[in-house]
Amino acid sequence: MEKQKIKTYGLYLLLILAGLLLGWLFFGGSRSHDETHGHEQSDQNGNIEYTCSMHPQVRQDEPGDCPICGMDLIPVSDADDHQDDDPFLFTMRESHSTWANVRTQKVQALHAGTSLRLTGKVAVNEREERMLTAHFPGRIERLYADYTGRFINQGERLATLYSPELMQAQQELIQAASTKESQPRLYNAARERLKLFNLTEAQINRIEESGQASSTTDIFATRSGYLTQRAVSEGDYVNTGQTLFAIAGLGIVWVELDAYENQIGQIKRGQQAVIELPARPETELRGQVEFVDPFINPQTRTARVRLTVSNPGNLLKPGMLVNARLTGTGQHQLVVPETAVLWTGKRSVVYVKKSQDHGFTFEFREVETGPRTAEGYTVLSGLSEGEEIAVNGVFAIDAAAQLRGHYSMMAPPEKAAIPEPFKSKLEKLFHIYFNLKNALADDETEKAREHGQELKDHLATIGQHSLDGEHHMFWMDRYEDIEGSVEKLVNASDKEKMRVHFEPLSEAFIETARTLGAIGQTWYVAFCPMYDNDRGAFWLSEFEQIKNPYFGSMMLSCGEVRETLREGVATGQREEPREMQGHVH
Repeated sequence: MEKQKIKTYGLYLLLILAGLLLGWLFFGGSRSHDETHGHEQSDQNGNIEYTCSMHPQVRQDEPGDCPICGMDLIPVSDADDHQDDDPFLFTMRESHSTWANVRTQKVQALHAGTSLRLTGKVAVNEREERMLTAHFPGRIERLYADYTGRFINQGERLATLYSPELMQAQQELIQAASTKESQPRLYNAARERLKLFNLTEAQINRIEESGQASSTTDIFATRSGYLTQRAVSEGDYVNTGQTLFAIAGLGIVWVELDAYENQIGQIKRGQQAVIELPARPETELRGQVEFVDPFINPQTRTARVRLTVSNPGNLLKPGMLVNARLTGTGQHQLVVPETAVLWTGKRSVVYVKKSQDHGFTFEFREVETGPRTAEGYTVLSGLSEGEEIAVNGVFAIDAAAQLRGHYSMMAPPEKAAIPEPFKSKLEKLFHIYFNLKNALADDETEKAREHGQELKDHLATIGQHSLDGEHHMFWMDRYEDIEGSVEKLVNASDKEKMRVHFEPLSEAFIETARTLGAIGQTWYVAFCPMYDNDRGAFWLSEFEQIKNPYFGSMMLSCGEVRETLREGVATGQREEPREMQGHVH
């Protein structure tokens, strides 16, 4: 009986130990699993979602292969689904960026037009070409320059021309020569007529001395060069003014290049160029831009760019195909690789890297691009030198941003339509405000007063009724707010009172920027939580660095950026929280 109890207790003990072991396996193992995947995202029922690193739109509630590319699915983490409040920003997990082959590069300023490559052909320099024409009617009696391409020396006989008119003019000279003492005017007129027939003084003198008229005369080359045109043959009749021969020197030639419309803007007269010959790769010649055609060829959509090039040893032959590399004019412009740019019509999109914490955060940025160079596209506005942009995997970033509902190439932000010249005048008004703001931050009272008066004067040139349409009433109200605040600011006795009136002035400018969008660049709404006994105040800045206009040198760096306003993008009016939050002193 005793032995039976011991066996029973032993069985119970084994069952308890087995239960503990199973509990540890289930609960301990699952806890370890939770700790390992603490950032995995699950649905309402606690099931883990899986996605593809290359195709984040794929979502499944169990592991497996991607139906698009066949890669192993991975758990979706909270970092993957990080949704920024700013639709311009998109965070991509580092593993996703690796699979998408995302690569970034800093924006550099290079010489505009560096290594701009164009193609064209060699042409005869028209300044080095001479056209020989008939000065009197006749017939080609003998032709000596009988084929094109041969070299002609200056003074060389080209043809013999028979002409009854020439013979008659010679006879008139012989007759006039016998009475030149008594009728000098008739004599001089006869000589002049032969000069109009392009006879030289020596030829005319020989006719006068010999007293014999000839029905033929020789035509001589007026310069050395290559015979590029022979327009007559022996026995041909010619009229006065008819072209007989063309002779061109090839010591200096033209190179005529074809430039597309988007390249013309970076080509200037006097710009240096290197000429490369496909037939002789080891040879390079130098020239400079002499002429840019003001007209576009409607068939090729190109304009002709003419270079003047010295031609030693006759290396460049008319009609020869060449390549040309145009160097910059010394002006620096921002240049980005072609792979970094997504096209959306008139404007283009790049993705600017903002941070790298749990992943890469990129900012959707519209830029204005200029002509294309060998290094990429020049950027006219929207980027600054030193900013880091995605140059590879840009389509993957854009597609992922679009799927998350952020701004993308196919879903850009709507722009506030501001007509000219109101837009230009308003942009200048903002810049005067920024000068006023910076003067208060630098504790320069009189300079701030001067900028305030400048702002007041320029506001009057814009007018209260200068904006029509849906924003007409809005601008009328903001005009009155700005006018009233700047008037009090200019008449304030000291900088502290000026700062009191600067606050409502800033509120008016912030509301204007929110409704009509930043003009020409990115602006920042900054907040100082300690102004006016911790009530706080906002101001608008053209740069992200905190430079407090309410305290100046006392607490210049006090504040934080609360909002980013981008060019042309209306964010709407909204109330900002006034309570103190984390801020910087």
